Amino acid sequence: MRKLFVILFILSVAACASAQSLVMFSEYIEGSSNNKAVEIYNNTNQPIDLSRITIERYNNGSTDIGYVANLVGMLDSGDVWVIANSSAVSGILDVADDTVNSAFTYYNGDDVLILYFDGVIVDSIGRLGEDPGDFWGTEPCTTKEHTLVRKSTVCIGDTDTSDAYDPAGEWDCYDQDDFTHLGAHSSTCSPVANDAGAWSSIKALYR
Repeated sequence: MRKLFVILFILSVAACASAQSLVMFSEYIEGSSNNKAVEIYNNTNQPIDLSRITIERYNNGSTDIGYVANLVGMLDSGDVWVIANSSAVSGILDVADDTVNSAFTYYNGDDVLILYFDGVIVDSIGRLGEDPGDFWGTEPCTTKEHTLVRKSTVCIGDTDTSDAYDPAGEWDCYDQDDFTHLGAHSSTCSPVANDAGAWSSIKALYR
């Protein structure tokens, strides 16, 4: 009986370890005027080719894609990639990696963002097909006129785009136009092995 418990415990730990995202949203800024940016975190032990990542924006409850951001470059292990509006203030632009996709950042608090890795949904913000009015969540933690920073303990993205959405569960919420955390992400998650075999196993969790 003791051996069986140990085996089950080991399998449980292994499953939890694999149930982590390779990449995920780590910050979301819905600031005043053009002060908007989205940050992506590499939760693996190796650099990631950003061409494997796409982000879709859906506006006002629509299920039709409003914009697709295609990324270019390499993202180092434990590092972040910041997509920013090209007309944002210097506090955002000083740490921005991508303003080519500036049009992607024309989102409001009621627009859905979906992150894909190799065509598989690995994270999302909002609820696809729902127009919540102005935002998801409850003050003081909503997707409108706030900065959302992913909690350091969150290791896997929100892959269910149809469930009810409330940012307070997975995000720390800050005032509008707070850019102090942008450009880096603090995580307590163990880096995921970035190889074909590991991704094959993790990908099965998203099906």
